[in-house]
Amino acid sequence: MVSRFAIDVTACWRPQRVGMLTVAVELSRALVEGSSGDRFILLCSRDRPVSLRELDCEAVLAPYRHELVMKARWLPVVEPQLETDAILYPYWPSPPFRHAGAPPAAIFVHDLAFRIRPQEVPWQQRMYFRAVLPRALRQAAAVIVPSESTRRDLLQLYKVPGLEHKVEVIPEGVPPAVAAGPLPDGVEPGFILAVGTVEPRKNYQRLLAAYRQLRGHRGALPFIINGRPGVPQLVIAGRAGWAYGDTLQRIAAEPGVRYLGHVDEPTLAALYESASVLAFPSLYEGFGLPLLEAMTRGVPAVVGATGALPELAVGSAITVNAEDAGAIAGGLERLLADEGLRRKLGEEGIRRARSYTWANAAERTLDVLRRIGTTRERKAA
Repeated sequence: MVSRFAIDVTACWRPQRVGMLTVAVELSRALVEGSSGDRFILLCSRDRPVSLRELDCEAVLAPYRHELVMKARWLPVVEPQLETDAILYPYWPSPPFRHAGAPPAAIFVHDLAFRIRPQEVPWQQRMYFRAVLPRALRQAAAVIVPSESTRRDLLQLYKVPGLEHKVEVIPEGVPPAVAAGPLPDGVEPGFILAVGTVEPRKNYQRLLAAYRQLRGHRGALPFIINGRPGVPQLVIAGRAGWAYGDTLQRIAAEPGVRYLGHVDEPTLAALYESASVLAFPSLYEGFGLPLLEAMTRGVPAVVGATGALPELAVGSAITVNAEDAGAIAGGLERLLADEGLRRKLGEEGIRRARSYTWANAAERTLDVLRRIGTTRERKAA
């Protein structure tokens, strides 16, 4: 029997490479391309996303672009008309108000940063999620999270009856491999790499302080990276986000630091392939895609000890107290000074990363959609 599922990709018109958008695009592609007879409908904003334009599936176009308008006005009307067995919301939660006859919904909860570290999340997101997530959790037939850490956070913060039976942990996958381009001018192999949006949660100010400590003690540190002694360059790749204050000015003023801003996929691939260490002392992550990408290429990492990063990084990274610049500096020093440790952690990262694929994520997500779709059929019967 052929099943029909809808996927909300209304947010995927954005050009930036952002974590939740990456999940929505890559999971949608893997679901459609890996389906064996099931049919999919993409719910799109005005036009079909360029990244999903080649997929062999139907598309329903919204007359709106603004996400809140689509959630409040368009999706509640469209849902009951889709004639699908279930609907997947891989970006934002389902609409706050759903009409009778709407298909069962599977929603994603990528992280709980807006509750756990609210001071580091834009107030608009805090207000939106606080308003819509409780209702979405009650209405959802299934809730998908990317890590056990996020599952624990969710169940601790939301005492929704039966929620523990709805939650499914489905890790994210590695984006498709892209041929590496040239390194940016002035960037030499062996650098410390930091990847992520410049915003409070990514902890760049403490990373800069840690890097300053390393450079201040460079005479005593036996660093030999790619045959060159001394503290390697710190290279930061990530677009400017929100509430970054004077972080960009501090980055520009810090000796040895190179800020690239948002980079394209070939450049990002070149950066991962040429880095000696990933510095990812994030204060909280629901998963940690930059860490997974580094693991895939055998780059060892220094990561924050909270959230999902330790869970993902088992055996392939050094975990540190991300609120302590000295601890971050110590983790970087330990890795940079020990080539054997870098090699050991890098090899373990490659081994672990093999199981994180979008094909696996799509297979498990499809199981969830079929299960909740079957439940709907039983109720209708």
